[in-house]
Amino acid sequence: MEYMDEKIIGLMNELQDEIARQSKESDADENGLLDLSITINDEIIPFEEKSLFEDRLRILLPETFSIMPSEIAALKYPSEKRPGLIYTNESTSINIAFNYTESPLDDADLDTFKDNMVQVLKHSQPTAQWLEDGVKDMEGQRIGYCDFIVPASDVPVYILVFFVELDGKALLCTFNCTEEEMKEWKPVARGIMSSVKITFGEKGEIDI
Repeated sequence: MEYMDEKIIGLMNELQDEIARQSKESDADENGLLDLSITINDEIIPFEEKSLFEDRLRILLPETFSIMPSEIAALKYPSEKRPGLIYTNESTSINIAFNYTESPLDDADLDTFKDNMVQVLKHSQPTAQWLEDGVKDMEGQRIGYCDFIVPASDVPVYILVFFVELDGKALLCTFNCTEEEMKEWKPVARGIMSSVKITFGEKGEIDI
């Protein structure tokens, strides 16, 4: 198998601007979001299944989240390589970004891909606090992931990166929130990750 550093470095270049910019228990669990809603700070947050990328990806997201307007995305993600699709809460402090990359990825190589991604990220983010990484099998859907806390000028940021193979390419998903919000939202982020389903419809050019 071809050594994958170049593929990972390309992905990391797309993540760097986002990571640099960001320098009560919930009812969610590792297996999904219970009852399709959670309660955080006495607020009930319902979830709904979204169909994205020409209905090739299905994922549970908060109903209260909306697609970040392009003008706000340009300010928060100044790089031209910003993610193609970003969902955010009303205050834009919690974001879920999707980036369907050109980086080749075969499901059989997911473990190696994850290991190389972690290695490059640790090299590029030496001050980050690393939490966990791995590859999960969620009802036949393999998902690679890593999460960490990045220091920032105002407040540290929690980041969960997870990725799957979609039509032979890497689909990169990034969840972030402030460290202050992490207690409530980290298990929610894991639940969102665990809800990912790749559908096997007719293959074609995916437009985002």
